[in-house]
Amino acid sequence: MNQKSTLICILFFSFYSIAYGDVNDQNAKSTNLPAIAHDIATQYHDMGWFSGNVLVIQDDKEIFISSYGFQNIQEKIKNTGHTRFNLGSIMKDFTKVLVLQQIENGSFRLNSKLISFDLGFKQSFADEITIEQLLNHSAGFDDIFVAEYRENPLAFDTIDKKLSVLIDRPLLFKPGTDNQYSNYGYIVLGKILEKVTGKQFEELLKNKIFLPTEMTATTFEPSNSHDHQSVKYTYQYDSTLSEVDLVEHPSPDGGIESTVRDVHRFYQALFYTDKLLQNSNSINRKVFAMDRSHWGAYGGGLGVSAAVEIDLANNYQIVVLTNSDNLVAELISGRILSFIKNGEYDSVRQLEKNFAYEYYKTNGKEKFSKHFKLAYSDEGYSRFIGRTINELGMELLRADSFREAFDMFYYLVSLFPDAPQVYDSLAFAYLSKGDERTAKKTFSQSLAIKADFESDYVSDNYGYDDTVVD
Repeated sequence: MNQKSTLICILFFSFYSIAYGDVNDQNAKSTNLPAIAHDIATQYHDMGWFSGNVLVIQDDKEIFISSYGFQNIQEKIKNTGHTRFNLGSIMKDFTKVLVLQQIENGSFRLNSKLISFDLGFKQSFADEITIEQLLNHSAGFDDIFVAEYRENPLAFDTIDKKLSVLIDRPLLFKPGTDNQYSNYGYIVLGKILEKVTGKQFEELLKNKIFLPTEMTATTFEPSNSHDHQSVKYTYQYDSTLSEVDLVEHPSPDGGIESTVRDVHRFYQALFYTDKLLQNSNSINRKVFAMDRSHWGAYGGGLGVSAAVEIDLANNYQIVVLTNSDNLVAELISGRILSFIKNGEYDSVRQLEKNFAYEYYKTNGKEKFSKHFKLAYSDEGYSRFIGRTINELGMELLRADSFREAFDMFYYLVSLFPDAPQVYDSLAFAYLSKGDERTAKKTFSQSLAIKADFESDYVSDNYGYDDTVVD
């Protein structure tokens, strides 16, 4: 996979009611739950979208497990209950456990300051950042997916290299005054763990979590030689699955290769035993919201979608792991959880970008430009249309479908002519086609709108300086 493809991959980033007897009768819902879970998963599989495993546990008893699609499409190896999938950001729960273990043994506290670990952060207000703020995404760090990282994520193959990406960047806000999801904050936590313990993060995972919970099928890194290692596939705009290479290295913010049963073992140990943490400890209960009715953990990325729903009120666990993407795991797990809680769930429908592409191909460029926005809302889609069109355009670029991609980016410009981001995307399309001059000229429109705008895709702003672009 070339650099352009890797970058595009990274960017990648009506109501249906079913009732069986009395929907308030938990026993009736439990009886019909396996059929409902299978029906939901099958609908997504039949779209060509879902490939993976679904596990439902009630009172620590396995009441449903089923596999869909292929572990390896090319070799026609079907998914089974033993297939290993990437957990994505569910990794963060493992990192939280490692952090809380160190708090339990007195290595540091929730209110310990980042500055005390001497990692090299010197920007304004960095001395105020606490462990707790890193855990709850209120430290003020940007996410790691800045242009420098996106251009070649495989170059960042260690925690130290990932740490370097934002170590000198200003914080987005004063710590504790706002909240913004940051993978980078968990990379910082991983470095703190390594410094405090003197051990590598992978070693901590194995010895402090995998072994105590008997997660024998789980590893930090993927292994192509493993009999049950899944191949990752991305769900394309044309409703097909396309194989993707490794685009990022695992780290404390995302990764782990595991099975649905091993993931269940982790959460069972975490929420119902003292194998990993003292279950009665008030800090542990607060960080994992153990006294609420629900805990959810989700992971996503190119070729990755994973979801865990823990219904603490009714003692259910739902684990959905896939080797496809676009958040299909949490769409499935959320509908299963909805049936458990309410006896009904939202209807299953096509992904936004796939709906957009089908509408474009069916109606043509002119009708798409005139009518798609209304059709999008009429179909019940509420996701920001600009994000949907941008993602579709980027996927078309990856497929070298330049004419269709440019149709998307020019449509985006027509929708949001005053947004610098749309010219950045259009400029990147020209750059991907090899037209650096037009790319630079197009990006100048972003700067005309916002003079300090920074490209999401090109770290040097397309080589732009203060010279006049003809």
